[in-house]
Amino acid sequence: MTSIILKDLPKTGDLESANLYILNTPVFYAAVHEVKKKFQSEDREYSLTAFIDEETKDKLLDEVMVNKTFAQVGITKTSKPPRRIKYPLSSQVEEGKVNYDAVDGLWGFNLAKPEFSKKGNLMSVNVIDKEGNPFTDNIGNGSVVTLKLFGYRNQDGQLVVTLDTVQVVEHVPYEGKSSSDEVTDDVLGSYKVKKVDAKPVADEKEATVDVPAPKSKAKPTPLEIDEEEDPLPF
Repeated sequence: MTSIILKDLPKTGDLESANLYILNTPVFYAAVHEVKKKFQSEDREYSLTAFIDEETKDKLLDEVMVNKTFAQVGITKTSKPPRRIKYPLSSQVEEGKVNYDAVDGLWGFNLAKPEFSKKGNLMSVNVIDKEGNPFTDNIGNGSVVTLKLFGYRNQDGQLVVTLDTVQVVEHVPYEGKSSSDEVTDDVLGSYKVKKVDAKPVADEKEATVDVPAPKSKAKPTPLEIDEEEDPLPF
């Protein structure tokens, strides 16, 4: 069962900030050691998708007022066409396609941290084990972690959060594609082809852009999953 802890930080001027901890949350597609390209952008970021139970989701929305949108596994659809289930179960996709059976019944949402701060400073995500030592292995889908997020209140009173620290509680090894995959061909039959080993993040192009300044957003609803959230205020 997931849970949260909110710790308010000393106020700096008019800026209200806090550390938000999300305990025992399964994660998918964790790119926390290296940055990857953002969707339809040349900007790069660290990111992961976390899954929480409904009670934790309601606390984040109603009490913490986090500036996030959530999608229930196997149910919630995207708002933009073509509409599809955001986190499908194996029964909802073709055989062999990615599914979220391991987190059935939970609610997913995205967390990220930009490669550069607004001032152009290079940033990173702390990744540690249960003893607080550096954790350098790639984090596979279904791993259970505790997340520390930094957050600040925007003009609407919502808490805008970004990744700070990932503590690995239960590690599932990352499984990339092997260098030799089998292909079934109608004419040639079954054979193996050599491929370059896949990495959890593939882009190596240097990024030099700054993160845009924060902007106010309307309060999200649980079933709207296409999100654009405020970046860091610094």
